[in-house]
Amino acid sequence: MNGENEITPRVPDQEPDQGPQFLPAPPQRKLHDPFWGWHDVFLFIFLTCAALGGSMLAGMAIGRWFHIPEARMGIVFVVAQFAAYGIAFSGLRWMFWAEYDEPLAPSLHWLPPKVNAWTLASIGLLQAFVIGLIGLALKAPHNETPMSKLMADRPTAIVIAIGAISIAPIAEELAFRGLLQPLLVRTAGLIPGILGTAFLFGAMHLSQYGFTWQSFVLISAAGAGFGAMRHWSGSTRASAIMHAGYNSALFILFFFGRGQQQ
Repeated sequence: MNGENEITPRVPDQEPDQGPQFLPAPPQRKLHDPFWGWHDVFLFIFLTCAALGGSMLAGMAIGRWFHIPEARMGIVFVVAQFAAYGIAFSGLRWMFWAEYDEPLAPSLHWLPPKVNAWTLASIGLLQAFVIGLIGLALKAPHNETPMSKLMADRPTAIVIAIGAISIAPIAEELAFRGLLQPLLVRTAGLIPGILGTAFLFGAMHLSQYGFTWQSFVLISAAGAGFGAMRHWSGSTRASAIMHAGYNSALFILFFFGRGQQQ
């Protein structure tokens, strides 16, 4: 056959080689868009309560074994409480790793703050002063409370003060402003989320201050300030430093007032 009758097979069009193809990077999570859910929060609460109960029972046993005076048992219970925090957050760390393959501290936005630590602590000191004035306006009672009983013993008061400006702000801010507040913000919105977290924060501290409504209002107001700092800075570490400054003011006033009475 001659060349005019030959049929040349049609080769389909081919796109030019563009080299290796890569999947697009996953979108970054928003600041208040947590990957965990409410079941994680409830499981953490259960774990915390169990750890606190076990630690307190262990503290009572230690007190009996070593014949620790009742006046010093407050120190044992404070140490037991901090040990329970360690157990609870270790469990939360394992939960985040096992379920989501995510690290704990960065997930809860334990990040370097926008401003330096001294400024944050000073803001906490100022907030304590303002809330103190609000307490005077509300005529907050000065009745004997479980906290005042513990603080009556000087060594116990020193241990509580050290913990209150170091371990307690870290644990409470990670739990409330790190774990809980982002979920409430996602569920109810920014302002309700911050205030809802603050109210729960105030409710948790009620037993320490005699279940007065003034105490609830004042502690909730402090929690709202910490929550606002967490949102503005994007850093739970920032709210923890502010929280430490706030607690420092309270204990400075306590020890100063006690020294004036002696």
